[in-house]
Amino acid sequence: MTGFKTMMGVPALALAAFFVGSAAVAGTLENVKARGKLVVGVKNDYVPYGYLNDKGDVVGFEVSLAKYVAKELLGSEDKIELVPVVASNRIEFLTAGRIDAIFATLGVTAERAKVIDFTTEYVLAAGPSVLAAKEATISKWDELKGKSVCGIQGSYYNKKMTEEFGINLVAFKTQPEAYRALKDNRCIGFVFDDMTLQQKLKEPDWASYKIAVAPYEFQPMAGGLRKGDTEFHEAVDKAIGKAEAEGKLIAWETEFGMPHSDYIAARAKAAAAKKN
Repeated sequence: MTGFKTMMGVPALALAAFFVGSAAVAGTLENVKARGKLVVGVKNDYVPYGYLNDKGDVVGFEVSLAKYVAKELLGSEDKIELVPVVASNRIEFLTAGRIDAIFATLGVTAERAKVIDFTTEYVLAAGPSVLAAKEATISKWDELKGKSVCGIQGSYYNKKMTEEFGINLVAFKTQPEAYRALKDNRCIGFVFDDMTLQQKLKEPDWASYKIAVAPYEFQPMAGGLRKGDTEFHEAVDKAIGKAEAEGKLIAWETEFGMPHSDYIAARAKAAAAKKN
């Protein structure tokens, strides 16, 4: 199963909200401490937030943040289990209890807020852009109407792509599949997170490609938690706030090759002032 399925005509997210609302979720913090391990859903194919390095280790901006949270809750960043997730299954993994939290490029949306709770927002990321061959003449979103464009299942902007821009979205489960499809000319472009596409362009194999269509928005990102889990929520938010106050997020931007964000810098300044 790659994500929620529609059951008896009920949309997947609404169905998940029903189940979550039907059984009060509590005690995650207690369970985590008793287990001695924090289980977190992260990306392992999404530079710079979560990806495999040359040694095969999962690293990245959000992976470092998740490890910091584990350290604050359990005393060591090693007391963590990183579970690879993708956009189409991360919320399902959370609501099913397979993970304690999501730190996996989770955009904050009203629809998702019906199903899960969000931690404090820690990134304001550029939304989707379109990667295409350098010879492509498209430069605006409305020029993609009726065109086949590669995408990723479960991305928050997919509905906008199809309904507002009229794109024929060819959705794949993983990034490698989408990149292959683009190079095989099965679509004229790949719509995805702008920062990740910018990172891809640094690779020699992608020198003949460009960002053809720029992002239309900036999207706040946060961690995801099960609804109503107040004690755990407060503990995680406290850990994130401490990381911000210590300038950790700024340091991770540098470590993982991210352009420095005024948003993250402002949050660090505010968190440090609050701490003092």
